[in-house]
Parts: sequence; structure tokens; C-alpha cells
Amino acid sequence: MGKRLIIVLGIVTLLAYGWSAWIGFAHVPVKKAFLSPHYPSGSDNDPFIRHDFINPDSKTGMVHVGSICEMSDGQLGAVWYGGTREGAKDVAIYFSTKPSGPKKPWSSPRIIVNRESATRELNRYIKKVGNPVIFSGPENRLWLIYVSITVGGWSGSSLNVKASLDGGRTWQNSQRLTLSPFFNISELVKGRPLPLGLAENNENKDHFAIPIYHEFFGYFPEILWIGFSRTNGDVFYEKSRMAGGSSFLQPSIAPLNALSARAFFRCLSPARKIATARTDDGGRTWSTPESLHLPNPDSAVDALPLTRDRILMAFNDSQNNREVLELAVSNDQGSNWIRIHTLEIRPHEEFSYPYMIRARNGLIHLVYTWKRKRIRHWVFNDAWIDQKLKQVIQK
Repeated sequence: MGKRLIIVLGIVTLLAYGWSAWIGFAHVPVKKAFLSPHYPSGSDNDPFIRHDFINPDSKTGMVHVGSICEMSDGQLGAVWYGGTREGAKDVAIYFSTKPSGPKKPWSSPRIIVNRESATRELNRYIKKVGNPVIFSGPENRLWLIYVSITVGGWSGSSLNVKASLDGGRTWQNSQRLTLSPFFNISELVKGRPLPLGLAENNENKDHFAIPIYHEFFGYFPEILWIGFSRTNGDVFYEKSRMAGGSSFLQPSIAPLNALSARAFFRCLSPARKIATARTDDGGRTWSTPESLHLPNPDSAVDALPLTRDRILMAFNDSQNNREVLELAVSNDQGSNWIRIHTLEIRPHEEFSYPYMIRARNGLIHLVYTWKRKRIRHWVFNDAWIDQKLKQVIQK
């Protein structure tokens, strides 16, 4: 392929991508609103924290990018990818469940997607799979968004959706999401899906805003607006861009109310700082990202809204490596932060890609990559956060 043709194709790709960043392909309703965070009353006021591992120790392989959800029956469900190494052809997406109760173990992990099944279901050659995110809806429904790659590396990726109607026991075929009219590549997912409250005859649809990102000819944080029909399984979606440039990706969004939210970004700039932006119109537009005082070593972060305008963040507290995993709290909707607890600290090891949810009983669940060998799971309550915050302030 000649140099001139490569340049022309690159320009066409950029134009097509710019167009697709604002124009939907299968539209969800225009009016969007976040479901305001729900904080159950009557939760245990005693500080509480415990941890376990979701998967058996991987002696020779690698695991990475875990996510977790609470299913309609109260069980927890978790997914991650694992194989001999990141990007290897034997990488598969694993699924495990945990019944409600403090001493209930996680089930033995089982494969729900690999390159062979994805090739068959998508009717196209799949070289490798990665980055799964699991989330739940009513009536024991589960949805999985995952990355597949036909050629090249992560910049050649596409997003796919897969559904289960029985709590993960069986899964329907994968469906590829067409998010760009030209090649439809370089879309990835990491962030926690946010349920939406929408008007206009949506009683038979479930709607979510899913933070995604683009990393080809630049790095762009985006939102995938997606809806699922409960009656016939149809999927409706569009996407919008959160910011341009080449420095921000892997957004984590913490809703403050129906229309306002703060987003926090992994940052590739020389500043090596976590970046943040704000929306006050339900995610349609965002402020220009600004750097926080918290460091970022080119690694994912996750933020979860708490009560009283507070936000909890899990992040790698370093500009250079992923050896430290820290929790911090903001009391002013994400502008200033107080470190409250170090989850992990060990030289030359990796603790990364944190992912948090709040269960219906008020408990907070956190999963992350532990040394690229296991997925670690923590569960704690707001009283524990308050205790740690008080201890730090009193020092």
C-alpha cells in the first residue's frame, strides 16, 4: 500500500470517526438522565471490611481486567480475561458467581467467550478477545460487553454485546456493535455501566450509559448509550465523545444526581495526573478535562459516588508504576481528595484496573488485578470509610 493511499485512508478514518462520535446508528431516546445514586437506609453502622480471591491462583498464566455486578437474585457475578499472556490467542473471558452471604465461596470459573466461540457467533475471524464488563438488569438478565480483535493490537479492536436471560447459566450469541462507519475499529471498554432513567415508553427497555474509549489516531473518552428490549432482545445504541485530544481514556463516571456527574480519566500526558471533567446535562456535554493533584502512571482509575456529595476513588498512587493501590475520598464532588487506605503496596508487583459497585444492601464491592495472577475482591461499608477518613483527619 502506497504512502499516499495510507494518508488518504487515515484522513477518511478521522473524518468518519468525527462524524460517528456524534451521530448514532440505532438511536436510543434523546432525553437522557442518570439514575440518582441509591443509598439504602438501615445498613450496618459498624465498620466492616473483608476480602477474598475470585479465581484460583494462576501458576503459569495471566489474568486481568475484572468487573463485578449484583444480579437480581442477590448473587454476585464477575468476569475477567485470562491466558498465557495479554493478547495471546488462548485468552478467554471467564465468569464466576458468589451466592449472598459472607462465607459463600465463588464458583469455579468457566469460559463464556474465547476466540473460537466469538469467531463462530460473530461470523468473522477473531484473533483474540479481552476487556470484559458485566452488568445486570431485572428478571435475572445479564449483559456482557467485551473486546474482540481481528487484526493488530488493541487499536484494532471492536466491541460486542452478549446476553444471558438466566443469571449466566446460558448465554446468547454475541452481537458486534457498529460504532464507526469506516472499519469499525478501536473501541474498547473498561468503566462501570450506569443505569439511565428515560421517558417516552421505556417500560420494556433497559438503558445504560457505558464509558468506553478510542485509541487509534488519538485517545478519546466516549460514552456508549445502549438500550435492551425485554421483549425481543433488540439492542439500540449510539455513542458520544466526552473529550478530544490525545491524553485521556478509560473514563470512570460518578453520577451526583440525574443530570450531574464527574468523570475521571486515565491520563497519558507528561503531567502524570488523574484528569477530571463534569457534566450538568446528563452526559451530553462535558467540561474540558483538568488535572487533579492525584498521580497517575498511565493506569485505570475507578470512582464511586458516596453520600453527602462525596466520591470514593481507587487508583495507583504513583506516577511511575502500579505497585501501590490506594483509596481516597473527596468531600466536594471530586475536586479535592484525602487518601484513606492503602489496599496494596509491594515493589515490582502490579495491582491495577480497580472496578467498584454498590450492592442493594449498601455494601461496596471492589475487584482488581492482583499481580496479574488473580482477581482480588474486597467488600466494605460506608462506616468503614468514615472510620478511615476520621483516623486520617485526626492525625
